[in-house]
Amino acid sequence: MKNKSRKIFSLVAAATLLGATVSMASCGDKYYEYAGVAYSEADKKAVAVSNGGFAVEKGDYVYFINGMEANTASNEFGEVTKGSLMRIKKADLSDAFKKDNVSLENKAETVVPMLFVAQNYDAGIYIYGDYVYYATPTSDKNMKGEVENTWIDFKRARLDGKETMKDYFFRISDNAANYRFVKVGNDVYCMYEEEGALKSYNTTSGATHTLVSGASSEYFYDMSNPENPNVYYTMAVTYNIDSAQSTTATYNQVYCVNAASTAEVNAKAASYTVKVNGKAYRTYDFDEKYLEKKNEEAEKKAKLNKTEPTGLYDFDDYSTYPYVNLGTLVLDGVGSECEWSDVYNNKADKATAKAELQGYKYTLSRYENGGVYFTRAQVAENTNLYYLKDNATANAIEANTKTQIVASSTTNASNTAIYNVKADGTHEYYYASGSNLYKASTKDGVEAAPIAIANGVSGATLWKLNGEHLYYYGTGTNGSSLSRVKVTGEADDYKNIFQKDEFQPVTLAYVDFNSSWYKPEFVGDVLLYCDAQAIEGVSYNYIAAANVSKDADLEAANEDYQETKDKIAEYSKNSILQDLMTYYFRTGKKTAITTEVWNLYDSYQKKEFTEFETAAKNGEYKLENDFVKPIGKVNSIDQEAIDTAWAASLLSKEATTDVTEEKGLDTWVIVVIVAASVIVVAAAIVVPVVIVNKKAAQRRAREATVNAYKRQKIDTTDDKSIDVYADEEAEATEATETENGSEE
Repeated sequence: MKNKSRKIFSLVAAATLLGATVSMASCGDKYYEYAGVAYSEADKKAVAVSNGGFAVEKGDYVYFINGMEANTASNEFGEVTKGSLMRIKKADLSDAFKKDNVSLENKAETVVPMLFVAQNYDAGIYIYGDYVYYATPTSDKNMKGEVENTWIDFKRARLDGKETMKDYFFRISDNAANYRFVKVGNDVYCMYEEEGALKSYNTTSGATHTLVSGASSEYFYDMSNPENPNVYYTMAVTYNIDSAQSTTATYNQVYCVNAASTAEVNAKAASYTVKVNGKAYRTYDFDEKYLEKKNEEAEKKAKLNKTEPTGLYDFDDYSTYPYVNLGTLVLDGVGSECEWSDVYNNKADKATAKAELQGYKYTLSRYENGGVYFTRAQVAENTNLYYLKDNATANAIEANTKTQIVASSTTNASNTAIYNVKADGTHEYYYASGSNLYKASTKDGVEAAPIAIANGVSGATLWKLNGEHLYYYGTGTNGSSLSRVKVTGEADDYKNIFQKDEFQPVTLAYVDFNSSWYKPEFVGDVLLYCDAQAIEGVSYNYIAAANVSKDADLEAANEDYQETKDKIAEYSKNSILQDLMTYYFRTGKKTAITTEVWNLYDSYQKKEFTEFETAAKNGEYKLENDFVKPIGKVNSIDQEAIDTAWAASLLSKEATTDVTEEKGLDTWVIVVIVAASVIVVAAAIVVPVVIVNKKAAQRRAREATVNAYKRQKIDTTDDKSIDVYADEEAEATEATETENGSEE
């Protein structure tokens, strides 16, 4: 843990770097001016559901982060669209899938127009009362004028967007740091990790407390309840830690700390008392003379080396003491032959310290389902995975007898498995092995034979249980595919000869999500996710919605989706027609099919497309919007790129003709210039042409587009003399050249 001198140095360095302090900045009346959104009394009284992640429900709305944006993007308030906080009515989401081809476009509204792009995708946004709490990239600049967007500011904004802080509660240098906003009593705390320490910031008082420093494990937050203010971790036991003869024991201890825990320091006695819920829990005493001696040695060494002293003990600051731990002892591994120390162990527990001669060493696995999962090494080694319910007992040694066996081996009951505790105390876990998914269960320490619930799922990553279904994902077209299987069946329900349709695993053919961002969120029967589907090879990563009702016939939806794709695939020898149909299938629009573009297609292509469009409108074919519905807003840069990409897909493909079709496509050449979403098309048919640039400015304007098309294969079999593009000499001059009297 940093000592006081180092803390002061860090604050000064950060202030110099960013031109601002890293401690709390008063929010006061320093809010951005913003018109905001309507916010009813009913919404104010509603309790937030599903805090953490990128989407939170409150009242009539779902508040969500509008897509995956880079932390290096501009974070100027009011100018941010992608990565901002938006909201949409839950009724709009649920109603959208009750009718065909219902769009959610323009249904969402912006609440906070700034970046919500902290790089820890296990944290996200939290709503307590009338405020949303979040982390955002620092917009301050260093002395070189560079934006320090690797730092993150922790802020809050009122849910109508009208009280968005210009300042911040605090900031840290790691934009991927673990953090959580939690509520204890009436106060909201931000628990966060910095340089190995777990800290807690009180957003009401502005006070920061170091909860733990020097833990021997990572910090385990509640995976099933992101609002839980408790965190588990292990601590090593070091005897005589405040002496030159310190030794580390073979056993260790499990602790749980609460965000609201504090310490009361007695500087004269070199001690501090841990307070939990305002009551004294334990006092840690240290040898004041030893600490003073170590300070003197450090100062002498620094003076000799002409440097600032480091490692000093500040008696007023408990976080500089040799042992920093505001947690409560949950599991004590001390054995009957272990040396005893009152610094670490409760005196009342000493008589029961006899379960193992040399004690236990714990390795935590996860914290969820109301308890902590761990393994326990001892003299007689075992591979059991254990579970201890929160607050099982106040006696940390006796707690070893309160543990429940989840599995006799961690081979399958690993960190990649999904765990569940049923109402009758049965422990279930789901795991992937080979190409199968299995369900295993243990009750009262007795394990049942695993049941194979899905096969042919090699490489699957298990995600989560939601209701009756286990969701898992694999490699998709551009991101990850999403599948689910019903888990409530018995062994016979999953055997091929008896298997019912309801127990068949199913993949949502139309969902392709970005698994490197936040995982999808369930809002009732609707799934929200970061859409990784590509447009001409580029994924724009905005939020989309899909229907995942437990009663939804996903197989039928897959068939409808595939039927449309199969229809388009019938024209494999007419790629231009396929692109036209794909554009309409993906967007449900004809915006890019201007009169100029339409006239480029022959009568056969026009006829087939028109019939396809009519059939889709009559419900014979489903469009993508029937399965996947984009929500939120697209920023202007991405929208222009999307428009350009769709236009290019319609106009720049190889002119391949199926000789068996009723009419082939004449040889033609298209140059597309897209500027401010306006498409200008110049076409030349079976005429020797040289495309020239009259002015350098014109050449630069279309250079990117034209060069892209140069690399594509063009069918010029009708006239080998066609010079489709300007040659290098033509590009090198600004003079207007003509050939055979033709100029374009």
